[in-house]
Amino acid sequence: MAPIPFILRSMSSQNEIERLQPVLDFWPLGGVRSVTEILNGAVNQVFRIEASLGNFYLRLYKTEDRGRVLREHALIEYVAAHNLPAVQTLPSRFGTSLIEYQGKYGALYFEAPGHQVKKTDLTEVHARASGTMLAQLHKILKPLPDAGYRKYSLNWDAREWIARLDKIETALLQRPHQSEADQWVLYRLKDQREWMRNPACLHSYVPKYSAQVLHGDYHQGNLFFQKETVCGVIDWDQAVYMPRGFEVARVASYMFDLKRDLTMAFLEAYMALNPLPQEELEDGAKAWGCHCDHYVWAQEEIYLHGNERARVFIPDTPYKPFSEVWAQLTKTL
Repeated sequence: MAPIPFILRSMSSQNEIERLQPVLDFWPLGGVRSVTEILNGAVNQVFRIEASLGNFYLRLYKTEDRGRVLREHALIEYVAAHNLPAVQTLPSRFGTSLIEYQGKYGALYFEAPGHQVKKTDLTEVHARASGTMLAQLHKILKPLPDAGYRKYSLNWDAREWIARLDKIETALLQRPHQSEADQWVLYRLKDQREWMRNPACLHSYVPKYSAQVLHGDYHQGNLFFQKETVCGVIDWDQAVYMPRGFEVARVASYMFDLKRDLTMAFLEAYMALNPLPQEELEDGAKAWGCHCDHYVWAQEEIYLHGNERARVFIPDTPYKPFSEVWAQLTKTL
């Protein structure tokens, strides 16, 4: 991993270093000079560590599923063995990639080269680099068997999901003060609810194309760039077993907001290296659209569980069904 210039919290006081020292002692770091918490993530705790041995990133996992974390580490090793830049872990003093301390699992990652780019600063150069890297990853990941990776069932009960949106809205309206960000969420909730009541909204979908192992969370926050290439890919803990068209559509939507120039540059670079027939792409887009339209995790995290870190996953733009925007975009494909 590498410096993330977005949301940091300094924790370099001696008391804070001492608080994490029992965990850091699992690795031969030498003297620890500073500890900085990275606040971008909404799930795991991440700290940037400056030590005599170098700079590293400590991840303390929220999950208690040891097998899931070990599967992530094995996937990282596999990708790195194929000469692609999955950022690896530093082995502990016991030769393991994973440690356990007071009921929490942890891992220490090397610092990646290059730099990260905010979504608002992404260019067609970044889009092409991202498409090329994703195509390479999909090619080497294709032979891997399903080792228990997450799968999306893509099947929702419309009334249940509308009720969940109602519950989020009620919690939001009960806040004594509503910020501008809260207002955006409120507008989006209303539009999302209306779409779910629309007969055109798909509440279930079964992909027609075969699944394979995918990164699962491929976007600018998990990529590092150097000149015109992607030089580092992090956060493999969300790996899934789904059709590759699903991830291609997800990146176009989640990373590039389906902006025409960026999305086309991304798709062209991907298909130049790993051709994706139009029918397969459309199948993936329907699968992702079905999933995307029922996305409520971030809203529930904020308003039902008090996790403000999840707010970064809610755009301050009007809600639009994925299928409508995708149809407009792909008319010229």
